Formats: sequence, structure tokens, C-alpha cells
Amino acid sequence: MMKQLLLVLTAAAAASLSGCSPAAETTADPTTPPATEAMTPATEIAPGIPRLAAQGASAAAFVPAGWRLEQAVEGDISRDGVPDLAFVLRRADPQKIIPREGLPDSDINSRILAVALGGEGGFRLAAQNHAIFPERDADMLHMDDPFDAGLSVANGLLTLELNLFMSMGGGSTGPYQFHFREQDGTVKLIGYDHTNVERMSGEMTAVSVNFLTGRRTDTSGRIDSEQETTVTSRTTVRPLPLDQVGDAFAFEYDQLTPQTP
Repeated sequence: MMKQLLLVLTAAAAASLSGCSPAAETTADPTTPPATEAMTPATEIAPGIPRLAAQGASAAAFVPAGWRLEQAVEGDISRDGVPDLAFVLRRADPQKIIPREGLPDSDINSRILAVALGGEGGFRLAAQNHAIFPERDADMLHMDDPFDAGLSVANGLLTLELNLFMSMGGGSTGPYQFHFREQDGTVKLIGYDHTNVERMSGEMTAVSVNFLTGRRTDTSGRIDSEQETTVTSRTTVRPLPLDQVGDAFAFEYDQLTPQTP
């Protein structure tokens, strides 16, 4: 396992090189928020993030103006024999595409992960989440794009995989996998896997959590050795709704405190 991971990381490293007038006095309405307060329109779930359509016949039907469909997959995550739909949308703002001298342009547009459950007449939006994708700006172009068609459905599970790799300024690297399925009428995170490798030292740590069973497995070792140490424990953390999962790279798995081994 260690040697295979080392080859993957080496390949990733090689790829990365490639004046106002006074206002008239008015009487304030106590039921109206002050004009200085930022307000998010009903058509948005966060500033600049649209609320997607409630239903559609295909992934294309959920794409709002100014956005594009980046990836779509189908599979039965509700276990009812009817295909469901998961897709990633990306804003299409040309101002968010940053040119880099001697390197490919860097697209820092926002993304949305959405899941629509299949049924009579098409698909019904079950959840959407933009916060899970780590934000990048013009000062973070040394961080590779974390998403590379990393959406899949297998055995009733939807998996989103993101990868952390920095060409400079960061020694930690590795994949983050989030596993979802429909539960209790909504889409929930039921599993989490993350492997972290310190490129300078070669030390490796991995954590795998099953939120349905409460089982957590921690593994440690080195990428230049087949020897590993594995500890299994229990956690009381339960499945989390998709729309409550935040930044993948800041996901606080350390707070999933192991309970009694």
C-alpha cells in the first residue's frame, strides 16, 4: 500500500510543475432590516450561490444561468431500484480564470455538489452543497485544483473524492473521500476516509470512519515501508446531512473522538 501511494504522490508532484449627497431623513420601519445589512435573495442559499431548481428531467435542467455542468453520475443511492442523480456544477465566470506564466490557466470558480432522487417524471432535488469544495483565490494558485471528476456511485454509495496537493508552501498531501447515501428522506454523510502523507518526512496517517456502525480505524506508517500500525475504536458521531458538511480540507475528523476500543 505504501509503495503504491508513493507512486501516486510522485506523479501528482510531476504534474503540478507542468462623494455622496446627504440622504433625506426617513422614519425607520422596525420590521425592515437596516439597508447596510447584507441580504441574500430567496433565489440564493449564500451570496453568489443559486438555489437550484426543485426538479428536472436531467442534470442539465438544474444548471442555472452563468453556471456549467462539470460532471454527472447516476446510481441508486436510495436503494429503491430507481436511478438517482448526482452532479457537480461550476460557475462560468471568465474573471475567475487566472492566467499563469508558463503554466495552464487556473480556474478558481465556485462549485456546487447536488443530489437529485429519481422518481416519476424525473428527478427531485434532495440536497446541494457548495461549502464542501475548498475555496481557492488568486493567492492560492500553488494549490492544485482539488476536484478532478472525483464523483462516483457504486454499491448504493455516492463518493466525492478531493485531493490536496500544493506545489509550494505545503508539505501535506493526500485524498479525502466522503461517502453519502439517502437516509430518512435526505442525503447524509455515512463514511469518511482520509490519507495524509508528509512529503518531507514520508510519514503517513490514515483515518476511516463508518458513521452508521460507529467504527473508526486509524492507521500510521511510512510510505517507504510496508509496516503499519492500526488502531480500531468507536465513535458516537452519527450520519451528517450533506448540506451541513463544510470545507473538505478543514473537516474536523480529529473531533470524532475515539471512544472505547
